[in-house]
Amino acid sequence: MFGIYGRRPDREMVSLFRDTGASGVLLLARNIESPAQLRALTQGLVQRLGRPLLFAIDHEGGWVLRFQSGLTAFPGNAALGRVADPALAYATGRQMALELAPLGVGMNLAPVVDVGVGRYNPGIGIRSFGSDPALAARLGCAFVRGLQDHGVAACAKHFPGKGAATKDAHVTLPTVRLSQAELLRTHLAPFAAAARAGAASIMTSHVLMPAFDRRPATFSRRITRGLIRGRLGFRGAIISDDLCMGAVTSNGPVQAAAWDAFQAGHDVIMICHDPVAQREAVELFRAGGLDDAEVAASSRRIEALLRFPKTGRLKADPEAGADLALRVARGAATVVRAGDAPLPLPQDGARTLVLLPDFTEVKARFTFEGGPRGPEALVRRMLPRGFRLLRTPVETKDVSGLRRAVAEAERIVFFCFEALRFPGQRAVLDLINRAAPQRSAACLIRSSFDLALLDRRVTAVDAYGYRLCQLQAALELILGERPS
Repeated sequence: MFGIYGRRPDREMVSLFRDTGASGVLLLARNIESPAQLRALTQGLVQRLGRPLLFAIDHEGGWVLRFQSGLTAFPGNAALGRVADPALAYATGRQMALELAPLGVGMNLAPVVDVGVGRYNPGIGIRSFGSDPALAARLGCAFVRGLQDHGVAACAKHFPGKGAATKDAHVTLPTVRLSQAELLRTHLAPFAAAARAGAASIMTSHVLMPAFDRRPATFSRRITRGLIRGRLGFRGAIISDDLCMGAVTSNGPVQAAAWDAFQAGHDVIMICHDPVAQREAVELFRAGGLDDAEVAASSRRIEALLRFPKTGRLKADPEAGADLALRVARGAATVVRAGDAPLPLPQDGARTLVLLPDFTEVKARFTFEGGPRGPEALVRRMLPRGFRLLRTPVETKDVSGLRRAVAEAERIVFFCFEALRFPGQRAVLDLINRAAPQRSAACLIRSSFDLALLDRRVTAVDAYGYRLCQLQAALELILGERPS
């Protein structure tokens, strides 16, 4: 499964798949301009190749989003976990499938079923349903059925579960030092449930778990064959996470990693950001040495995936999708600490300052509905007359331009975008703690664990995400305008 560059099936793209025989495409934000353009890309590439391809996408909801417009932007798993309603998880999967399948997308690389452990995890965070493995299993299974009942293959990830990791595999290899008993009881439970629910695929993780093997899960036959095939009895496809992530590339070439991942028991090897490695990995495979029976078994599992997407007579209703997303967002937004600033905030003409992250600083890394200024446009529309909005730094740490505004404001609303990760947001949070804790309400929009950094006098709301519907739900709560 290869990542591609471009938004149209040009000669180079067609040549890559003709020459390598690869059967999967991972679609990223760089490939998407609009739903109509994406449909033209998937149909055009298949027509020019004259054979089916599996188009996959990370359409998790929450912070993993590839579309700026045209499809429903759902709250992520943390919001669903807060609401704890399997019917809403099923409905979310259903709406996603009805929107993705007509575009030629046959697989959604979701749901994330990693179980949180009540500790900051930079790679998972609000992508997790929470810390209750039974709840993660129920919601994950409902999400899987919602997708697959409506024609899109699901992928439970990231096996064997990296909810206890403290490092992000995109950057470096995490190590999880839990006992086998704890891993089996807590972290494998949602995957076992997803396997029983008929999930089409499971994705492994770049994570080292010494309790199972001295090799990372991506390269461990004990984990893929022993746990996924053996203990879980899983008969669907096993997919590697992208081999171009730092957890892999910091330890050797992608081409060798691809060989090792297949030898470990993967059916689909994902290489998304290295065109040279894509071709060289295939040449390495063609040189021989693979087990013929395992190749044949993998081919059969891939053929099953290539039957997706399946489109039926049901059509996606965009208004229903937006209503569903807002329902989840409203159910999740919660006052998690009653500090000195009472909610809802009075709208009495007092000097109220709203601090919103300048998302243009991270526009290359994250997708925002309507672009990086989309969240700001929504917040401005919702603010009462007289409220003042200022942008706050995300990556940069200079908050000197905010000090006077914070000192003069009678009330402050601070939308906090993961202060534990981004130095600019940490600088703003520290300014609030020093200068105005008793006058401030913070709204956590990317990490619930930022709560521990806030002065206890700061009132705190957790939106469990920063999709537009979640910003709306949080502001309704803060301003007292939520419909009954």
